[in-house]
Amino acid sequence: MKNGNYIKYAFGSRCCHVDAVHAASPRADRFTDEIVTGIMAKTGCAGIIGTVSRTIADLNRPPGQGNDEAVWEYRDVISQFLYHSGLLAPGDRNLASPYLHVGIHGMKDQLHGPLSIEVGTIYGRTCSVGVRKWFGETLKARIKAVLPGTKVVFDKHWVGNQSLAAHRWGEGRRYSGYGKNYNAFQVEIARTLREHYRPEVIAVLAGVVAEFSGMFSRR
Repeated sequence: MKNGNYIKYAFGSRCCHVDAVHAASPRADRFTDEIVTGIMAKTGCAGIIGTVSRTIADLNRPPGQGNDEAVWEYRDVISQFLYHSGLLAPGDRNLASPYLHVGIHGMKDQLHGPLSIEVGTIYGRTCSVGVRKWFGETLKARIKAVLPGTKVVFDKHWVGNQSLAAHRWGEGRRYSGYGKNYNAFQVEIARTLREHYRPEVIAVLAGVVAEFSGMFSRR
């Protein structure tokens, strides 16, 4: 992986990247970095892992309040991924075909139970209707096949931060976004799943990434 000032990252061969922006202590989402590297190893997709604590610079927020340099480094790497994938030509602002961004986060067991996942899309603002439906159906089917008692919910508590939607719709003049083909999901995984069922979680999410590439990629 390449090292930046606030992140480490690697390019991939699919129309997708996964990231763990809260992987660094203190206040780390424990095991999210291992989940990301596991998905990358199984699928060959690109990935980003935060190397700075959210207490210093939160990559999951819009730039401001001391995190400007970190957020712009993170966004620049995403841009590099998109050009590398061939979905964004020099001078273009919008993606030519669907792209998937899966953000791996950690939540406490108490919210939805020890075997639970909450997916945030800001009530559909971070993705298309069709991709949101596909993502939900695919994730639920795959996780229940290996861990039948797992609960998957959408947009209940961890709905996602506005910075996630900015990759799709932009933030005015300072960040144009990449248009309707950018699909992002904030995937909050309960502590028990992350700690004790990590291989299963990695296999499920790797399957989702691989299926997306097969269904939506035009490469």
